[in-house]
Amino acid sequence: GVDFALTVTGRALTPVALELNGALCLEACGALANVYTLLRPALIAHSGLLSPPTVQHPSCPCMAQARERLAVGMGSIPLHFGHSTQVSAPGESDPNHFASQLVHTFHFDMTEHRRNEENARLLAELVRARGLQLDGCFSYWDDCLVLTALLCQELGLPCSPPAAMRLAKQKSRTQLHLLCRRGPPWPAPSLHAVPCCPLESEADVERAVRQVPLPGVMKLEFGAGAVGVRLVEDASQCREHFSRIARDLQGEADHPGIGLGWGNAMLLMEFVEGTEHDVDLVLFRGQLLAAFVSDNGPTRLPGFTETAACMPTGLVPEQEAQLVQAAFRCCLGCGLLDGVFNVELKLTGAGPRLIEINPRMGGFYLRDWILELYGVDLLLAAAMVACGLRPALPAHPRARGHLVGVMCLVSQHLQALSSTASREALQALHDRGVLRFNMLEESLMSGEYEEPYCSVACAGPRPAEARIRLLGLCQGLGIDGPHYPIAHFLSHFK
Repeated sequence: GVDFALTVTGRALTPVALELNGALCLEACGALANVYTLLRPALIAHSGLLSPPTVQHPSCPCMAQARERLAVGMGSIPLHFGHSTQVSAPGESDPNHFASQLVHTFHFDMTEHRRNEENARLLAELVRARGLQLDGCFSYWDDCLVLTALLCQELGLPCSPPAAMRLAKQKSRTQLHLLCRRGPPWPAPSLHAVPCCPLESEADVERAVRQVPLPGVMKLEFGAGAVGVRLVEDASQCREHFSRIARDLQGEADHPGIGLGWGNAMLLMEFVEGTEHDVDLVLFRGQLLAAFVSDNGPTRLPGFTETAACMPTGLVPEQEAQLVQAAFRCCLGCGLLDGVFNVELKLTGAGPRLIEINPRMGGFYLRDWILELYGVDLLLAAAMVACGLRPALPAHPRARGHLVGVMCLVSQHLQALSSTASREALQALHDRGVLRFNMLEESLMSGEYEEPYCSVACAGPRPAEARIRLLGLCQGLGIDGPHYPIAHFLSHFK
């Protein structure tokens, strides 16, 4: 490490090197990170300089490096592990999973989620039998979040309570619980919750259409990726969609990776007008350490599959703060105190309204974009929180630019994805810095309940420049078209 002293001469900051040594000296400075965060705005204002790019404290990778972590359920798509955050012992049902070739692994059948309590005890016994001294346990795979919390409870490791994870995992329970949280403290989470009704039978559908204002949104209770989410205008559409989901999506084998291992129960919730946003939060012992807000473009109704996104948000600071506080209070209202969480909200004329809480870090491209724009790795932050370490994150992160991206769907882009916008072509453009390419699915498979195949984004110093660059690129690659109008999907990003 290198120790510096900063001196102020006129309106300029000058670093003076004091010492060079080979120790992890910054690890000892982690406790000072909050002091730095508090002082930095005043220091910047005094010196008249622009803030440098905000990144995670350099000590974070070193502090996480020597920790023994268990990742439960590795998921279907490999995530890139950066900053020495390879997990030491991933628990995974598939013995051929890619992670088994990277680190020490053991295999355990975690597909029966209705037996999570029993499975947590058995998994804890396996951990002890291996003699593993774990510092933390975490998961970024939806299906394993409750199991992870139960395992942490068994092993005495830091984590949000299992009851909080169960509450956030089931979408109707989240909303109904928060509707009852009327404060104090204020503003109460009930302000952001949306009326809804759980659906497990046709009789529930008849009851729900009398209780929930229509038009409404029907979705899977434990779903992910907007699969099966649909706008319904009247009672007949509710009955039809419930019957279709009950027939087509009965179990995990029908559509792996979207939560059907928990069942195919549904809910009907009120449809609220407004712009859609994601808020990715890092919480440590109930304190908000960092928040990253992104904007989503209009969806292709009656479906809700994501079409486009922009980061950082284009909202004015007051509206951005409203979203962050709403997301934070909804997490606290559910008992989520430690971890990295993704909260989906709509900003309406009456303020933020909750769509759902994902009690894990944001999916798709979000981790990659946040790392690129802010220098903050959410996976590293999640691993540190799981080990009881407070990540030193910028309280008011400043982005290094703007990213605007669109999703590609096999049903809409098969011809382009097989030619001009093939995986190889997009990867080559990514490697040249022309665009940012995030692969989300392995195969060009289309279906009624599809998820995005990939995300294609462009960067720019301002959102307008990134948007114009992306629109031209999509037109050239054949991604834009009358049935998938990119200009419309990007119209929210000014």
